[in-house]
Amino acid sequence: MYKLTPYLFFAGRCSQALDFYHKCFGGVITSQQRFKDAPQMIEGADPDWIMHAEFEAFGMKIMMSDGVLASERSGNNMSLALVFDDLDEQEKVFARLSEGGHVMMPLSDAFWGARFGKVEDKFGIRWILNCDLVK
Repeated sequence: MYKLTPYLFFAGRCSQALDFYHKCFGGVITSQQRFKDAPQMIEGADPDWIMHAEFEAFGMKIMMSDGVLASERSGNNMSLALVFDDLDEQEKVFARLSEGGHVMMPLSDAFWGARFGKVEDKFGIRWILNCDLVK
């Protein structure tokens, strides 16, 4: 089983977006890490920008980030996040999405306790695949 979750990018305005969505929907910020929290420096990233955040309200979940570059074009500021509960299924779907596309980040273990990868499919749609390693 896996779930489809919107992943939005805000090019330096993620903190303001979190405040805005909280004001609009109530809800709760369930996760937030800044680039400076990562175990290694990420090239092109402002250390104070939000690397990853999760917001939940009324049964909806939105993932968001500032992204790496402030120059990300509007209209290309969204990825679809697939959250898996099975590593083998994650690997199969990642391979299928990669066919004719571009692997942005290969599947690998991440410091937050998940296996994570990013791919842009042959139609230009960005996919983020995450599977928790500890349950």
